[in-house]
Amino acid sequence: MTNARAKGQRNELRAQRLLEQWGYTVFRLYQPRMSAQGPCDMIALGMGRVRFIQVRSNQWHDLRALKALLVPDQLSATKEVWRYDNHVTEPKQRVLE
Repeated sequence: MTNARAKGQRNELRAQRLLEQWGYTVFRLYQPRMSAQGPCDMIALGMGRVRFIQVRSNQWHDLRALKALLVPDQLSATKEVWRYDNHVTEPKQRVLE
């Protein structure tokens, strides 16, 4: 059985590396082990955009916290969920409104 936290961290690292290959600067948000999860796992800056990204493994789960995240209109920003399925190298991406 795979440790879910370790699997999530591996997928976050995969997403970070992919974004960095695309030219983004990525900030991963620290979340203490016993705390409730925040609305996003990382923030990517680059190409005149800001991307708030939640990384998931195998399921979309509850996305209310990310949807409720307030983003100023002046930012060219997107709220995204990236899902890594087992044995698949590229994430499925969903942009939230």
